Order: sequence, then C-alpha cells, then structure tokens
Amino acid sequence: MNHTATTLDRLVAKADQLYSLPAVAMEVIQLTKNPQVDTRALKDCIENDPALTGKLLRVVNSSLFGLSRQVSDLNQALALLGSKPLKLLVLGFSLPPGLFTGVEAETLGRYWRHTLTKAVAAREISEILFDTPGDDAFIAGLLHDLGILLLIQELREPYVKLLDRVFANGQDLAALETESMGFDHTTLSARLLAQWGLPQSIVDVVASGTVPWASNTVTPINTVTPPPESLLLQTLHLAELLARLLADGQTGVLGQLLETGRRYRNLSREQLKTLVDGLQEKIQQLADILSQQLPEGTDYRDVLVEAHEQLARVAADAATDLLRHDQRSVAGEEEQEDEEALLAEIGKLAAALVDTVDRPVKPATAAGAPAAGCDTTATSTATATQQTAAAATQTDPGLLGRLATAAAACRQSRCPLSLLVTQLVDTDHLVMDRGTDGFSQLLGLLESVCRNVDHVCTMCVPHGEAGFAIVLPDCERREAVALGSQLIEAIRRDSALLAGPELSPVGMAVGVAALSLPPKSFPPEELVTAAERCLYGSRASGGGVVKSIELL
Repeated sequence: MNHTATTLDRLVAKADQLYSLPAVAMEVIQLTKNPQVDTRALKDCIENDPALTGKLLRVVNSSLFGLSRQVSDLNQALALLGSKPLKLLVLGFSLPPGLFTGVEAETLGRYWRHTLTKAVAAREISEILFDTPGDDAFIAGLLHDLGILLLIQELREPYVKLLDRVFANGQDLAALETESMGFDHTTLSARLLAQWGLPQSIVDVVASGTVPWASNTVTPINTVTPPPESLLLQTLHLAELLARLLADGQTGVLGQLLETGRRYRNLSREQLKTLVDGLQEKIQQLADILSQQLPEGTDYRDVLVEAHEQLARVAADAATDLLRHDQRSVAGEEEQEDEEALLAEIGKLAAALVDTVDRPVKPATAAGAPAAGCDTTATSTATATQQTAAAATQTDPGLLGRLATAAAACRQSRCPLSLLVTQLVDTDHLVMDRGTDGFSQLLGLLESVCRNVDHVCTMCVPHGEAGFAIVLPDCERREAVALGSQLIEAIRRDSALLAGPELSPVGMAVGVAALSLPPKSFPPEELVTAAERCLYGSRASGGGVVKSIELL
C-alpha cells in the first residue's frame, strides 16, 4: 500500500466534505466537458451569480487582459475572450470561502501576495516570453498553492509555524513539507482540483509542482520546442521563482531565476525588468477584484534593483563570502540551535498530520489537536511519543522527518540512534497459502509486534509493501540487533498460533543501521538507505536473521 497516497486521499476526502465548489462552478464544469461549448448556456449559468459576473467583467476590463475596448456584459466577454478563458476565470474565482475562514490575517496576506504575484507573472511570462495565450498559466498560478490553505485549516499551528519559518529564512517550503509529511502542498492542491473536476491540463501542471521540462539541459530557443504542457510547466516554474523574489523578498533567488530563464527562453536582464515594470499594479487590481487586502511591501522594481545589487556584490567579492562562511562556523552553536528548532517543528508537523487524517470530520474552524514529540531524556514525553507512533502505523507522515527529529534529540543527549526496518518474506506465497484475509491478519500481527517493541520512545511507521520502520533513539547497534531477533521470534511464534500447525511459520527479514552519535547535519536518507541494504541482505538469506551496519 502507498501510505503517502492514502494520507492524501483521506485529506482530500475531508476537504471535499468541508470545502465544496459553488453550484455555478460545478455547472460550468459540466457545460464545458463537451468541446463544443454552448456559450448561451454558459452565459446564463454565470449570470446566476451576480457577484461572480461582476468579478469577471472587472478582471476582463483590467490591464491584465489589455483588451482594445471596454466590455459591458458577458456576451461581449465571450465574444472577445472565448469560452475557455472565461471558463477558467469562473473556476479560478469560485474557490470555497470556507478555505479562507479562520486563517490569520498576516498568514492570509502573505499567501495572497505570493499567489496573485505568481498568477499574474505566469500570464505575463506566457504571453511575453513564450508567445502563447496566458489563460491556463494564470489559473494554474492562482490554484497552484491551494493546498497551503487546506493544510493551514487541518494542521493549524504546526504548519503555520513552518510557514513562518520558511518566510523568515527563505527556505524551500516544498522540501520541508516532503521531509515531514511525505508530500508537498502542490500535490495536495492537484488532488483537490481533480476531486472537484477541474480541467485535466490544470490538474496535471499543478501536480507537477514547479518541475520544468528539460530542466538540466540548455535548450536553444530556435532548435527544440517542448510540448505545450511543458511550456506551461516552464512558465509556472519561472513565475514561482519571480513570486519568491518579489512577493516574498527572497533576493538571493535572482541568480537562479536568471539562469533558469536563460535556459528556457534566453531571458535577459532587460526582459526581466520589462516583466516587473507594471506587474505590481496589475496584481493590486486583481486583489481589489477578489476583495483581498494585500500587506504593505516594497515596490517590486526596488526589490529587483536590490536583488541585482546583492548578486553583483556576491559575484565581485568571493572572499567576503568565504569570510562569512568562517563567521558562521564560529557561530556554530547558534546555527545548531536553529537547526534543532527546525527539526522539532518538522516532527510536530508529522505528528499533527497523523492526528488530522485519523480525526473524524469536524467543522472547518475546529482547532487541531496538540502534537506529540519525543525527548529521549524524559519518560513522560516518551509515553506521548509512543501514542504518536501508534497512530503513525495507520499512515506514513514521513520517515525522514521522524529520523531527523530523533537525530537532533540524540545529538543533544549524546546518545546513539538506530533504525530497524522489517519485512515479511515471500509475500506472494503467504497470500496463496493463507488467502487475502489471512495475509491481512499477518500484517496486523506485524504491526502489533513492531509497535510494541521493548524500547522506550520508539517511533514506528509503515515502510514498503509489507513492513515497518522503527526509529530507536538511545539504542546502539547491538541492542537494535537483539530487538530485531526478538521481533523475528515473535512473528514466527504468533503467526503459528494464528493459523495453526498445518501452515508453515512466517519468516521475516530485518535490517538495522546505527549511529553511535548522529553528527551535525547528518542526512537521514543515508540511515534509511543503509538499513534497506541490510534488509535486502536478510531477505536474500531467506529471512530469520538480522543484518546490521554501523555508520561512521
């Protein structure tokens, strides 16, 4: 079973019950499924919502679309724009109001400034750089980060704290989300849009995040033309970088934006300046149309100038950069404290996700439950962590996030850390021998013995098709191997009792990777990879034996 997919499905199911598209938007989707759209029926449908009609006419008449003459009614809008752009605008402006309820003004303001900047920038980039209609790009940019709102509503404080940290430090939100939850907000956005029945082209580009076509190769503008869907991906990628620069104030992203734009479309500094000129005015117009109050910020043209100056300083004085690196090394203790705080927040977010997907549907304004954590030096918090780990067996919120949290705690406490991974062997034979019901019972038994491993403050999450990963803080390699042997014996003994003597005992493979003391900035992926190599060795031996390794 793909546990990340299960988590997403459960989140989307809850969201679909709490935040549904308005009736007009749903009818527009139905009317436009036929390639030959009944424009009269489309117009009549939209006019049933006067507020939506007003928004559409205002945005069509804004400088964003730049039509040659004013549009006074929907008939003219359809004639000048066509049904597809109008349909996309309807869908983009029909978001469920419940998604915005209860979100703090500061957080919501940052969200809208980034989202509207990305949407308008995507349209401008599509039309100016790629010479293609910008309707799909505009709506994709507008809906791309919808998952952020859903995660704010469902996870509450742990997720908002992560957003605050990302905004303050200019970090990669998607990477931190994946580390803690196993997926990022754009994947959740795409699932929700698909659930609502939005056009597949929009769903696909949102699902792709901002991964561009041919991102690692230089593509001369006149030699290779990527397919249309890839042009949309490239457009959205550039729009995301531009939103980080202008809306979020991440001036350090300018170099990446220029290099990426050069590879995609030979973007020059002058073209970038042309893009930015007038962008802020169009974004404010769109905010007014959507009745959104954007937070005060620096003029986007000034942000671009500052970013260019910063990039020049860095390029001109590499020695200064080295000196700053040395100074950061001297301030290593402060840096470590900041890293520990980040890892603690990741762990809390992982626990909050477990609590959310298992909690029955409540009103959208309900506050999230407090998150549990793990402190290897405190027995009282160990109990809370064991409860969190028990919930985690139902869904996988991100093994890497759990490992990162445990590594930080073990480093602070100067104690070892082990990762134990298990898997039933010969699963095809087990299904044939015991049937699907019998195999499900075996998985339940495996979950039970892994969850109840005899070690304080363990964290257990599903891993692979028929196995579990157990994070063991304050556990050296020899002890972890002993625990693995106990698990093998427990499965052999209890599976025989479960099925009777006529069936052969069940085998289990176990791999262990250990660190005597997790070093600073140790990548948790290395511990997972090492444990999985040992698991493979155990499985190749037919199971029933623990293979282990200690990493230096």
